[in-house]
Amino acid sequence: MVKYLYVEIAEALRDDIQKGVYGIHQKLPSETDLANQFSTTRLTIRKAIDLLVKQQVVVRDRNRGTYVLATQSKISSGSSGLVGFTEAAKQFQLDVSTRVLDLRRTIVYPDYVASKLDLAPQEPVWQIERLRMADGEAMTHEQIYLKQKILPELTAHEAQGSLYRLIEQTIPIGYANQELEAVVLEKGLSDLLETSPGQPAFLAHTVAYSMDGYPILYDNSHYRADKYTFHNILQREH
Repeated sequence: MVKYLYVEIAEALRDDIQKGVYGIHQKLPSETDLANQFSTTRLTIRKAIDLLVKQQVVVRDRNRGTYVLATQSKISSGSSGLVGFTEAAKQFQLDVSTRVLDLRRTIVYPDYVASKLDLAPQEPVWQIERLRMADGEAMTHEQIYLKQKILPELTAHEAQGSLYRLIEQTIPIGYANQELEAVVLEKGLSDLLETSPGQPAFLAHTVAYSMDGYPILYDNSHYRADKYTFHNILQREH
């Protein structure tokens, strides 16, 4: 996959921030100085800074310049568009690992799954249960239903990686419809997520679609509220 220059520059600046080259609340060099440093144009630098703003790494003040924000203590989803857990965690330079708790091809699933995925009677799906970890710490429990016709074969090893990237070898993912609930964890899930029963969590119900609106997968995921947050930009119409 081709990586655009502005993305590489944003990653380099984020690395410098994490290494302490630029401290919290410190002003970044001007666009002109950064353009000279990276041998590129101010427009490319501006796009790199825009990306860091979306990722909540820096904040831009129109009159004063661009400043480093305090370290984000939680993984943030939504700030960079539609990304999976692997992509979201890696944006924060975290080491991602996965335990596949269950992987099966099945024609038995709840009616709401059949409705969300517009499944034909007894249409087979992959049922995937995973525990996602960042730097060895449990973050997310996923219960996923994926149309088998999208991935005719799926191994446990493949299921440890990014399903979005695996799916997009067959069909591009265009968008997702996601609903969030605030819940408390019951004992079984709290044990898996290495926290106490009754702790708060986000429950995300997500349907991912192809570019032309074809439903691909349905995902029920529990996210530890002390480790994960959701970021949305809401634009008012005028």
